[in-house]
Amino acid sequence: MKKFVFSLRALFDVKKAQKDKLQAEYAAAEAAHRAAVRKKEELESTLSEKTKEYEEKARKGMTVADLTGYAIYLQELQEQIKQAAIAVDRARREAELRRNELVTVHKEIKVLEKLYEKQYSEYLKEIEKSETKAIEDIMSYKASDHSDGSLESGG
Repeated sequence: MKKFVFSLRALFDVKKAQKDKLQAEYAAAEAAHRAAVRKKEELESTLSEKTKEYEEKARKGMTVADLTGYAIYLQELQEQIKQAAIAVDRARREAELRRNELVTVHKEIKVLEKLYEKQYSEYLKEIEKSETKAIEDIMSYKASDHSDGSLESGG
């Protein structure tokens, strides 16, 4: 009997390689998302600190130049936070996209594994049929050989 060969082995191997690649891409996308979130949180923290600092100095009294400088700086921080929020959203969407691609490939691999199991099961059934037939042929041959031998010795 010939050796078992999965008919979709090449596709299975391609999907496995694709899964490995997507896992790396997903990990990178998740890391980029976490970094973007950290950057946004740092900017928000800085804005909060500088706003408190501004309010404290304003209560004590500050020059127009300082007031203008703080206003421009705080406005710039708010703009950076908006840009960071856009970056966080973009990174989140990219991570979700990679995760969805990974889930799809994982499902495809599971289907191929089930097909492998089905084909292997059919292969084992064919082997069993072949072995059963071989045993039956041997038994049939022995039975016919034995019956031929008994006629010769009996006559």
